[in-house]
Amino acid sequence: MHISSYRYFYMAALAAAMMGTIGVIARYSEVSPASLTFYRLGLGAVMLALYLSLTGQLKLLAGKPSPLVILNGVLLASFILCFLSSIQTISLTLAILLVYLAPALSAILAHFLFAERLTKGTFILILLAFFGFFMLQEFRIDSRIEQQQGLWYALASLVTYTAFILLNKKVPTTIPLYQKSFYQLLVGSFCVLPLMLNQAWPEANQWIWLIIAALFPGFLALIFALQAIAHLPTRVFGTLAYLEPVVVIVAAWLLFAEPMSLLQWLGALLILSCGMAQAWLSQPETQSQAN
Repeated sequence: MHISSYRYFYMAALAAAMMGTIGVIARYSEVSPASLTFYRLGLGAVMLALYLSLTGQLKLLAGKPSPLVILNGVLLASFILCFLSSIQTISLTLAILLVYLAPALSAILAHFLFAERLTKGTFILILLAFFGFFMLQEFRIDSRIEQQQGLWYALASLVTYTAFILLNKKVPTTIPLYQKSFYQLLVGSFCVLPLMLNQAWPEANQWIWLIIAALFPGFLALIFALQAIAHLPTRVFGTLAYLEPVVVIVAAWLLFAEPMSLLQWLGALLILSCGMAQAWLSQPETQSQAN
């Protein structure tokens, strides 16, 4: 499908920036990962339904969701829940940069699954991004159980986010954007519902954070992301998605004073630089699609 404008680039960038706020919301709200995931997705679905109702488009939700949309809803809940669980024991920076190896991993898998061919330069950049992660770890694995648990959660988030990106590209284009967005939010919230049985009711001052989480990194971010995924090559979407870890790293440094060694800063810079370089390498293709 030809790209007639740069609106999908803007959508991908906005989605990434808004998704990057969830770690800050998690820290300030002091809500459990399960509760934040449930309200982010559940309230996001409610907001989308209200918007469609007010604009006379509620009929777009009619019809049975496809199995692929349901599966993507499960993956959406999984990668959010795993990420929020990971930042309980490891830094925001480490968690988000591990998760954001997903675009690189997605590009490799898309090469074999969807014939989105990788160039030699792109493949080298992907390898450098993975090397950057080992720099973040300072070429060692922390032996503390809590740290290892956080890394396992972040790794699970990486795998589920990769699957989410790839499988959303296979959702038929005949399915309306709002329909697949609504059902992914709804299914995701249902997946987390069993974990809510032992959760305390949010306090009054926490509700504002839950509403913000549902509106920005929930409802709006998902709609923009799904639209961009459907119209941009996997590696281009993945490159623009690197705006999210930039937001997270800056927030973690400014708001929470999370310490990083020189080697870790260099690793983060390497990962982000590889992402931006992929955007530059992708320019000839995306410009030809625009014509």
